[in-house]
Amino acid sequence: MSTSWDDELPVATLPEDRTWRENFCFDGYDKDRDIGFWIHCGRWSLDPGIWREQVLVYLPGGDYLAHRAWGYRASDRGPSAALLDLVCLEPGRQWTLRYRGPARRTNSAELQAGVLRDGPQGLLDLDMNFSSSVPMWDMSGGMRGQAWGKFHIEQTGRLRGRIQFGDAAVNMDGLGWHDHSRGPRDMVEMGRHLWIHGDLSRGRSFALTMVDNFRDGVFVRSLDKVVIWEDGVIHAAHCPNPPFLTSSALPPAHYDMTLVYGGGEIHIRAEQRRRMPHSTTRFMECYDGLASADLAQVVTYDGGTVFHVDGADYNGHSERSYRLAAGS
Repeated sequence: MSTSWDDELPVATLPEDRTWRENFCFDGYDKDRDIGFWIHCGRWSLDPGIWREQVLVYLPGGDYLAHRAWGYRASDRGPSAALLDLVCLEPGRQWTLRYRGPARRTNSAELQAGVLRDGPQGLLDLDMNFSSSVPMWDMSGGMRGQAWGKFHIEQTGRLRGRIQFGDAAVNMDGLGWHDHSRGPRDMVEMGRHLWIHGDLSRGRSFALTMVDNFRDGVFVRSLDKVVIWEDGVIHAAHCPNPPFLTSSALPPAHYDMTLVYGGGEIHIRAEQRRRMPHSTTRFMECYDGLASADLAQVVTYDGGTVFHVDGADYNGHSERSYRLAAGS
């Protein structure tokens, strides 16, 4: 698809529908330096004129940084919340991501024990450039029946920049991912989902989005979309063995999956090096850590992932969720 400013930027006029949301997400991972992040900026459920920013960073060695806040500043070139700026430089081609402010250092054990409590804050300085030369994937055609969004575009690319926390600084050059969605969003039926993307052999990349709703005690597939970018062309694909979670507990680090498209089969052995939990309510309020079922709807595990394909390793990202109310 040809990407316009209207596709990339926040809407100028908000709909009256109180369930309507607009979300921007960037994530990336550099396996060689073991550094990456997941950044989400979405309109707040109680007042969509206010942005909610969420910055999750994967530090080398296994620790995490977490930041969450609300704010609003001029957003004519992309969302600007409290301290986070996502600025589009060229539609479909280039963004800058800038955050400088507090962040809470934490680890997997603390996040699995419950919602992350307040604690000492350090200074995080993140300055990134996202660039892409491949066409945007428009998922909107397959979402007419979804209760969690109606407009959804995604794009694979490259993230280059620098992350500094305290006195330690790391350069990053790895997988980049860009996502923008709009529409009414109600997670009442969300059972579990997969949102996995990354680089592949022969210069290819891929994206997979699957959603299982939870109805009458069983999971029902409601969305199944897979694409592969090859030589600048988007090819439809499918995954016969999607790696859905089977509980809300910390998932295993490894999973296998196969992608099938016109160019053949691609067998992937995935190592999800980071599995950082954040919990989401029915109307998209978010908490860092594994929440209880009376507080949130689903728990999502995000993190940098290494895909082993055709004898080599590639950068990727895995996001897998499970319904807390139905958790084991």
